[in-house]
Amino acid sequence: MQLGTQPRGFVLPEVGWPTAFRAEILREWNQLDTALSLAQEAISLCKQVESTSAQTFLLCGFATLLRISLSRGDLDAAHSAFQQVERIGRGMNQSWYIHLHSLFSTVDQIRLWLASGELEQATHWAEGLDLMERQGSPFMREREEVACVRVLLATAHPTSALERLEPVLQRATIGQRWDHVIEIRQLQALAHQMRYEETQALDALCEAVRLAEPEGYIRRFVDEGAPMAALLSRLREKQCLSGPTPYLDSVLAVFPQQNKTYEQQSKRARQRTRRSLPQD
Repeated sequence: MQLGTQPRGFVLPEVGWPTAFRAEILREWNQLDTALSLAQEAISLCKQVESTSAQTFLLCGFATLLRISLSRGDLDAAHSAFQQVERIGRGMNQSWYIHLHSLFSTVDQIRLWLASGELEQATHWAEGLDLMERQGSPFMREREEVACVRVLLATAHPTSALERLEPVLQRATIGQRWDHVIEIRQLQALAHQMRYEETQALDALCEAVRLAEPEGYIRRFVDEGAPMAALLSRLREKQCLSGPTPYLDSVLAVFPQQNKTYEQQSKRARQRTRRSLPQD
């Protein structure tokens, strides 16, 4: 970015690519206003050039804007960003677009549908994916599997979700894709939580926290909503017995105030005797 900034403040369009990545980092650190401004700047820079690479950068810029909008709770802006991703994709080589879409926006597309209450559409997508012959790289299929797991959790099928996550976790760990390992561990924790398996849920979450803390990840946890807040609070209670928990404190402080209601409800639910696990 420094090399691409010319005298008198002129910025080369190529700076749009690293600017989008910087916006994503700031989003994770919960600096959402600055992240939004940078994402918009990245998109503006990428629009200045007509080339195949510029279209790729522009698509990734809108994918970043989609994630930022979801973190801000601005579903209208998220829908608009996703429409731009699709519009750009229609003008690209389709095999290349499918590759980019799988890597950068498939999971967020599902998150957008679920946040918007479009569960039927998300379920239809997941069912269609299972019926078709899977192509592309193992990396692409890994992201598609994570998207499917989110649908399974949204439709209360935690056992199936756990079964699909195990091979995905192994591949991501072998590939040292720690960002994805964190997400997979979080989903495992949420699935175990749905099965009332608190020990397994906290073990999976503890591993996610261990990997996320050095990088200062915040939104990765907060964007999972009230169920994650309840799990993190429970983990903090457990870890407080061994000393201060500054990282967990900082993450929990970002969650909306209404999540406390869910935490109280979850605590009461844990105290009740459950006769059986939910049917999967």
